[in-house]
Amino acid sequence: MKNDIIKIAAIVVSIFFCAGATAQMKNTPTSQDQKVNNILSTAFGKIKAAGAISFDATIVNKDPDKKEVSRQKVKVLLSGNKYRINIDDILVICDDKAVYSIDNSTKEVTVNLPSDSDMDIFNPSKLLQNRDKNFRSKLIREENTQYVVDLTPRKTQNFHKIRLLINKTSYQITKVEVYNYNSSRNECTISQYKTNAKATDADFSYDAVKYKGYEVVDMR
Repeated sequence: MKNDIIKIAAIVVSIFFCAGATAQMKNTPTSQDQKVNNILSTAFGKIKAAGAISFDATIVNKDPDKKEVSRQKVKVLLSGNKYRINIDDILVICDDKAVYSIDNSTKEVTVNLPSDSDMDIFNPSKLLQNRDKNFRSKLIREENTQYVVDLTPRKTQNFHKIRLLINKTSYQITKVEVYNYNSSRNECTISQYKTNAKATDADFSYDAVKYKGYEVVDMR
């Protein structure tokens, strides 16, 4: 269950990091293509201009029958290519060179290169960069206050699609839903969204002294 929570949290972080990527239309775009591209470009452009970002998230895992099986609160801090995710007794830190997954319940630290992590979910720039190359984007519908956009991977991933709910006025991503092949899904609702958040290098640094006595599993 912890791995599921980390997976969805990292995918959400990846979506925010893809703000720096520019979509390129390969074929002659339709009006619907242009509309969804404009929506995503505007949303990601606002993220890119926001400086450091912090937000809270509520992650709900649902089984194939759409019944809730778990609920978890997560805190996220992003700055450039660095991030920090707090999930109960787990802390995930990326300093742009390595990813440290610190499990305080087991006193274990797992270290990966961003490019070597499972599914590349800990390599945000790789998962969702060049989104037109890696994902098919489709505007599913417009609701009163939000756009509903699906991103479907062009190559097989551990998930079937990602659904984004984007506020029509602010273009803030308010919810991310990850649909899995077994019909289960993970829903992440974003709240307490702040731009130009306070962030220092220490927030994204692994301090070995602080975790003295922890078992370190270095996968690099």
